[in-house]
Order: sequence, then structure tokens, then C-alpha cells
Amino acid sequence: MIVRFVARLLVCIIVCGVTLAVTMPDVCAETRILSKDTKLHPQGWGVGDSIQFKKNTSINLNEQEEVVSGTIDKDTLLAPRGWNRVINDYYYTTVHTDFGPYYHHFYYHPFFNNDYAVSIPGYGHLLYKGGTEVLFSEQGDVISGTIANKATVRLVDEKYGFVTFKSDTILTFFNSGAVLSGTLDEDTYLRPVGWQKLLKGDNSAGFIKFSKGKTVTFNEKGELTSGTVKEDVVLLAEAGTHKGFSAGSAVEFNEIGEAKMKVKFEQSLP
Repeated sequence: MIVRFVARLLVCIIVCGVTLAVTMPDVCAETRILSKDTKLHPQGWGVGDSIQFKKNTSINLNEQEEVVSGTIDKDTLLAPRGWNRVINDYYYTTVHTDFGPYYHHFYYHPFFNNDYAVSIPGYGHLLYKGGTEVLFSEQGDVISGTIANKATVRLVDEKYGFVTFKSDTILTFFNSGAVLSGTLDEDTYLRPVGWQKLLKGDNSAGFIKFSKGKTVTFNEKGELTSGTVKEDVVLLAEAGTHKGFSAGSAVEFNEIGEAKMKVKFEQSLP
């Protein structure tokens, strides 16, 4: 009896050991709460730069103690996964200059303005909002984060056409660099999945107008998979039928282009 028990125990130990060995990378990953504002290295960075993460927030680290995701302390310029598709990458800020020692700062100088607006080239970077979480890819650029300024991004690689996304909203990318989701800054004509089936000789070329201020999602080809229609529209529905959707309807498209209303819970997702 004892021999049997010991044998079974040894088998369990061996199985557990093998399991741990296989899953060790996941076991080593760590979630940490920061007790103070802390400068850390994001994963995938080839140069030892660091950015500051906010105190009293959690960060996720990989096995090399690099940050996978965390809450940045202040507005920070970072390269998004689709950095080579970003076009309006100049950012504007205000700097303050001191007139001393020529004018003592205790005196009021009504004719001198110490504040100047300056532009900063982004070089494919986006300004991400302080106090919000960013998620880094294995290559070191940002897969998901809240943009502090609006951003204009090429929708389809090697094709003309740009979409502007609203400031203070979450912008996400596929690992390929294609846009996955964002919030429109302006009403925009986009092609949904299955747009070829919507060609009806009205010169629309399959484009549908989608509402600003609403979240849209795309597949990797840049075809819209969900959004809010700006105008009344007739779309392909289940079993090859057609269905009318009124302006303001949140719709989603399946892989063959069939449209249906999005449920309320899904509409609230980023």
C-alpha cells in the first residue's frame, strides 16, 4: 500500500514538474503594483530608454522584467504598431521661459508673455494620454492605448485613404500594423465587409457613411466589421436577404458581409 502511494506520488511530482517546465514562461510573468512613479523599460525596446509609469497602478512584466502593459504617468510620445501609417505626427505644446536675471520673477511684466507654442515632430509616434494604460507588442510599439491628440492613419497599406481618430479615445492595431479599432473624429465613408455585394449602380462604389464619435472596427484588409451608420441604408442580411437600417443604428458585419444590429453590451466595447 505504501509502495503504491509513493509510486503515485512520484508520478504526480514528475507530471507537475513537466507541466511547470512547459509553462514556465507564463509562470515567470509578473504583475506588480507600483508604490511610486517608476521609470521602466517596455518590452521589445532595443535601446535602454525608459518611460515613467504611474504610482498606485499595476504593471505586467515579461520574463525579462520588461513592461508588457502599464499606466503611463504623463502624456508620452510612443510609436504605435502601425507607426509607418501615421501622417499627422506633429504635436503642439506650450513652453514657459524665464526672463531672469534681467527681470526678477517677483515683478509683474504685463508686456511680456513667457509662454510659447512649439511644434514637436513625432517621427511616426503618437502622443498617448497620461494616466491611461498602454499595451506593448513584442516589437516594442503600442498595440493599444488612449491617444491624447487626434490621429490620422492610412487605413490600407499601399493604398490611398486615411481615417482620423478622435483624441482621448482608445486606438488599437493588429500585429500587422493595420488598424483594429478606434473612434471616428469625423463622419467617414468606409467600405464594410462584403461591400462588393452592395454595388447597385448608385455611384457609391460600396462606401457607406459612418458616424463621428462612434467606435469602428476593421479586419486586416481595412474593411469595416462594425460601426454606426450615419444615414438610412439597406444592407445584406441573413440568407441573402436585404434589410433596412435607420440612421444611428450600430451594425456589425460577419465574414461574408451579412449585417445585423449590435447588442447594447457590444456597442460599449472599445
